[in-house]
Amino acid sequence: MDVLKKYNIGFTRTALLDETRLIASLYCAEMNWDIVKSKVEEGNLLQCRTKRSSDILFGEVFKRLSLLSSAQIALMAEGYPPDVRQLAWIAICKQYHFIGDFTHEVLDSLRASGRSELSVEDYGYFFNTKAESHPELEAVSDKTRTNAQPALFQIMRQCEMLGETNHLITQMISPALQNCSPESDLAFMPGAMRL
Repeated sequence: MDVLKKYNIGFTRTALLDETRLIASLYCAEMNWDIVKSKVEEGNLLQCRTKRSSDILFGEVFKRLSLLSSAQIALMAEGYPPDVRQLAWIAICKQYHFIGDFTHEVLDSLRASGRSELSVEDYGYFFNTKAESHPELEAVSDKTRTNAQPALFQIMRQCEMLGETNHLITQMISPALQNCSPESDLAFMPGAMRL
């Protein structure tokens, strides 16, 4: 029997594209996370007002990057915008199982049915269905539940998975991204075209 992965819907941070690319570049230069963290702190490279804010932001980016392979981090460091956005999306889907499952179950389904627009109702249906098997969703506050949907849609817009009118944007996956990513990662981009 599969053990259900716990859902965390505290994904109130943005996609952090620039921050993730910056830290990926530092990591590729240093190949040591402790040195990267020190450089980020010393230079206030994340431009935070407090050390605590910088630590929180670094921690979020670190978690995401730690879910990518070395080759994927190197590709992100190169800075080609579509690769950066797609790798950030893959990392977010891997970090937040709720978003990963939403992608596989809702976005895949929309693509398969020929629909190109994501609705708030699609999100609500997914959330309510998942709450039946994930008691942690029942335990979230109304505020967290209310904030999660716009936060997810905003992350999708920043990663250019979703347009301003909630239409799904077909992804074009570069050969470089294909070469360094397993199929399980590429599956987080339903209906993508491979260049």
